[in-house]
This record gives sequence, C-alpha cells and structure tokens, in this order.
Amino acid sequence: MQYTEQDRQVLHDTWMSYKAKMRVTQIEMAKRLGVSQLVFSDILRGSVPLEHRFVTQFCSYIGVDPMLTLPSLRNQMGGEMPNSVTLTNTFIVDGDIRNVRYEGNQLVVEYVHSVEVH
Repeated sequence: MQYTEQDRQVLHDTWMSYKAKMRVTQIEMAKRLGVSQLVFSDILRGSVPLEHRFVTQFCSYIGVDPMLTLPSLRNQMGGEMPNSVTLTNTFIVDGDIRNVRYEGNQLVVEYVHSVEVH
C-alpha cells in the first residue's frame, strides 16, 4: 500500500488534535508504537515513509478507522466521507431533570440532586 502526502497530513492533523485533547506526549505515543520519538516525529513530518504497520497501530491507539480517515483508503473503497452525520448521546444524571435547553452546540440540563444532611 502506497500512502500519499495527503494521508500523512491527515494523520499529522489527527495526531495534533488527539494529543491536545488527551494530553499525550510524542514520547508516550512513540513508546506505545515501539519506535523512538525521533522516528515518530520523522514519520509524521514526512521524512520517513508511512508503513502499513505504523498506520494501523497508530490509528488503533487513537481510536480512528484508517479506512474512513485516510483519503487514499477511502478512494480505494470508492466512497466519500459525508459532510455530516447524526449522532445520539444518552445521559444519566443523579437526580430529577427539571429543564433542558440548548445554546448553540451546548446542551444544558438542569436537575435536582438530593443531598442527605447528617
């Protein structure tokens, strides 16, 4: 499998987002992948070619599907990524819900939680 520069850029951008959200360092991820920090950096910067083993392990660790994430693999499947998807989340709160509203992309749930007084 020949990965493209676009694939590498997508992996790099995905990594930057993941490490910011999960507070993971390059050194920690390199250890998980069994490579040095320098090799990890060289792969994501494009100094070292992407290899299938690295791509599958990397995607597995950060929880993305390479077939859906990498443009060259999507093209092989003959599919395009949708511009949006509908997701459903279920929440359980420790109390009785009194009010639910949304503001932009935020869902606000007001609920009453009973507190025991000793």
